[in-house]
Amino acid sequence: MALQKKIIMRKIKVLLALFIISASLSGQVSYGENIEEGSVIDNSQIQNLFATKGKFNVKLEAKVTDVCQMKGCWMKLDIGNEKEIMVNFKDYSFFVPKNIIGKKVVVSGDAFKRNISVDELKHYARDRGEKELAISLIVEPKEIYSLTAKGVVLLK
Repeated sequence: MALQKKIIMRKIKVLLALFIISASLSGQVSYGENIEEGSVIDNSQIQNLFATKGKFNVKLEAKVTDVCQMKGCWMKLDIGNEKEIMVNFKDYSFFVPKNIIGKKVVVSGDAFKRNISVDELKHYARDRGEKELAISLIVEPKEIYSLTAKGVVLLK
């Protein structure tokens, strides 16, 4: 029985090593649901979609500008023209690494505009590690571009 356990554990270790090697060779890491191959929407078109549609499904590539420093439960993406999208993850079923600011990602999910309350803005500021003085200056709600991501691919 002990010999069988050793053999099984050895097989598991080999499979895990193969998985890690495979992930590192592909040059990208995925979180959440698998994102299908294919084209991404050009970031210059995204603002038009926010202006003309209430809610829409989108796949885009963008640079990460901010990440929740508590556990990686949200991130912000630069979509150009000094605009960002606040990304949350579907049902909080996955998170992203906290050290990906400046990296490129592909995200897929439902995008929409929403008003974010003062309390929620303060919550996100605390997640970023802002000082209490900066947090106390948040006094008005804000309309933001938002995306509930089903999946994220971190590009290398």
